[in-house]
Amino acid sequence: MKSAVATLVASVTAASLVLPEGVSAQSASPRYELSVERIHGEVYNPWTLEMDAVELRAFQGEGGQGLVAPTMRVSPGEILSLRVQNKLATCSPEEIAQLECYNSTNIHTHGLWVSPSGNSDNVMISISPGEQFEYEFVIPPDHPSGTFWYHPHMHGATSIQLGSGMAGALIIDGDRVPTMTSPGDIDILFSQPNGQSFGEKIMVFSQIQYGCHDQEGKLKAPRSPDPEARPWEHPAWACEASDVGTVDRWSQFGVSMENRSKRFTGINGQVHPTLSVLETGRFQRLRMIHAGLRHAVRMSIRRLVDGAPPLRDVPAQDHRAWIAQNCTGEPIEQFHFADDGLTRTAFRRTTQISMFPGSRLDSLVYFEQPGLYCMVDDQRWQMQPDEYRMLGILEVSGRTAAVANVAGHLAETLMATAEQRITDSAVRERIVADLSDGLKIGSFSWHEPVSDEEITGYQKAAMTIEVHEDGSETYSIDGQPHEHGRIDRLLTVGDAEEWELTSTLGGHPFHIHVNPFQVVAIRDREGRDVTIEGSEAYDPDYGGMIGGWRDTLIVKQGRVVTMRTRYRRYIGDFVMHCHLASHGDMGMMQNVRLKMPGNQHTANKEFLILD
Repeated sequence: MKSAVATLVASVTAASLVLPEGVSAQSASPRYELSVERIHGEVYNPWTLEMDAVELRAFQGEGGQGLVAPTMRVSPGEILSLRVQNKLATCSPEEIAQLECYNSTNIHTHGLWVSPSGNSDNVMISISPGEQFEYEFVIPPDHPSGTFWYHPHMHGATSIQLGSGMAGALIIDGDRVPTMTSPGDIDILFSQPNGQSFGEKIMVFSQIQYGCHDQEGKLKAPRSPDPEARPWEHPAWACEASDVGTVDRWSQFGVSMENRSKRFTGINGQVHPTLSVLETGRFQRLRMIHAGLRHAVRMSIRRLVDGAPPLRDVPAQDHRAWIAQNCTGEPIEQFHFADDGLTRTAFRRTTQISMFPGSRLDSLVYFEQPGLYCMVDDQRWQMQPDEYRMLGILEVSGRTAAVANVAGHLAETLMATAEQRITDSAVRERIVADLSDGLKIGSFSWHEPVSDEEITGYQKAAMTIEVHEDGSETYSIDGQPHEHGRIDRLLTVGDAEEWELTSTLGGHPFHIHVNPFQVVAIRDREGRDVTIEGSEAYDPDYGGMIGGWRDTLIVKQGRVVTMRTRYRRYIGDFVMHCHLASHGDMGMMQNVRLKMPGNQHTANKEFLILD
């Protein structure tokens, strides 16, 4: 008897595939194979200065390294073929009943503008242990190039699997030259005048929530003697030399436990790594992906003083003093040019980037001096006003390559490349003029603003936590926890709508699949714009957001976010949710159906692209 997954594979494979103009099923499109396995590895523990042994679920495949999932790359107009084989153990009925086994899985291509149906970005399917699934993601020829990612999206198991580090980069590479009527890919400008490409560093930020257990199966989570201690005031979770840390139980998750564990944010599967292959004298592209569970990343880059004690020799409790004494150089300016894989209309100059779970950010940096640089994570907040942590060390090689003004040098470099790469004189002159006028790059932005005249309707969504008298909590959007099979929003292809997003308690990274959205306004309770730098109401987590396009956005309590979006091209069922993984698993999610005009019952059974 065929399994449900095998039946689904057969049905979608047999169905006719309608491809957009410019996409060929016979083209040399990339093919990848991933297996989902339990692997043994080690994670550095800054609290003990030891390597903790772990056994974790992981994506394995060519190009991956242990806990780091392989990077997948594809170009617009290609079909990304992906075979996923689930090699995890079958769960027993008892394990399932006791919420102790989370071995079914699937794949979400986070941020891709592709179909949510069939064997494309369909998070409604389940790949059971012992099964395999053939995905085909048709990348339309007008898909923006940029930084995207993939991860499991198995409802109820996302925390367990993402909390094991199951995530990888998915890069859309592009070489399209702008015309007077269509945008191009910013990638074509990223080379030195001598033809050498800019450097590239992919950084996947993860928060692996492993825990160790005693012989009775009790989590080794020591408590403070103070009965009034708050979650972050307890000692860090403990692991002995003979222990093996795992991520197997739902009890390891939630706001309290994710703070009590005191696990550090890692990069590319390592805690406090030293990242190399960076050079002086040429710009470096940082592709940053927040694949973590809860904590924001607010990163600045500063020169590490010569002779500083090695980071991995410094206990976690001494990090603040170590940072203050050794990460003393002026912050390296970052030229922020893309959010969630989507190129902005202008570079934004900043010395600290902010990212929340699910989001991505691309920036260019230029190192004038070789040596070691600190990646400092600003974790300050109301309850911990002096909390800084280290993310890792950047090792920069080469010779001194000082320039009079880095921003001016960037503009000159990009203009010189534009002169070489763009043959149409009118397009070239426009791009050079934009670059000389505040580093504007509108010719590389693929989404036009949504005008007032386009708006066909309005939506509201409130990210809600209801705390009950017994201390229990209910997580939902608009007061209704997620329910399989219930369609919460019925939207129509071709419409454009304005949304209002709010939070009743806490902050929540809002993410919606398929179509990105444009940020129109973000205001506080008094109606003040919180995005204006230097204003009394300014919130740096929202700096530079107005007018930009993205698929993930932090919605804080006391903020009202207004965004606009177009429902283009694809029909089918998908979800919107909080990207704090445990919140989504606990019900802060809605099912969305995108239908044809006039059709009230379009089901998630077919793969269709509409022009």
